[in-house]
Amino acid sequence: MISQISGRILEVRLTSIVVSVSGLGYEVNVAPEITSRTKVGDEIELFTSLVVREDSWKLYGYKNSAARNLFEELQSVTGIGPKVAHSLLNTFSPEELQNIIGSGDQLALEQVPGIGKKVASRIILELRERYNTGKSKGTTSGRWRDSLTDALTSLGYSTKDAERSIEQTLKSLDADPASLEISELLRKTLANSRNSR
Repeated sequence: MISQISGRILEVRLTSIVVSVSGLGYEVNVAPEITSRTKVGDEIELFTSLVVREDSWKLYGYKNSAARNLFEELQSVTGIGPKVAHSLLNTFSPEELQNIIGSGDQLALEQVPGIGKKVASRIILELRERYNTGKSKGTTSGRWRDSLTDALTSLGYSTKDAERSIEQTLKSLDADPASLEISELLRKTLANSRNSR
């Protein structure tokens, strides 16, 4: 894996640059901030992630390892590929994006091109616990129901059906729902919904 690259810039393109390293030119997809502030001949160091597909190999480069690592973590979310992950990091700094996800700010994510309601909800559902600056496990007592309702409606449930399913789940729980992770509550609710049909 190519995790870091240093060299002289040979070309500056609209969404990428070509970096000369030991006689080879590597095309690296970068943020507009980088293409607008660099020129041919500049020396540059980037933290990179190599994305291998059946028909292509693509390098994505960032100014620091935090951005590169977050780019890779975002792709662990179901349905999120490098294009969407890169778009998020072109819009927000790593710190901003982690705060947005940790606080459950779905509307902020939806402002990014290529991010709809379902994708934004999925990102928060799967990564929120990792970046939540409050409790490291579980959810705050005042927000777990809202988060669970949002997750269900993003999956096609009406608000009424979502609330009914949540009530059914509460009856079957042996623990305080606020002590459980949202992902676990969602799994239990979906399972209960399937069993009741």
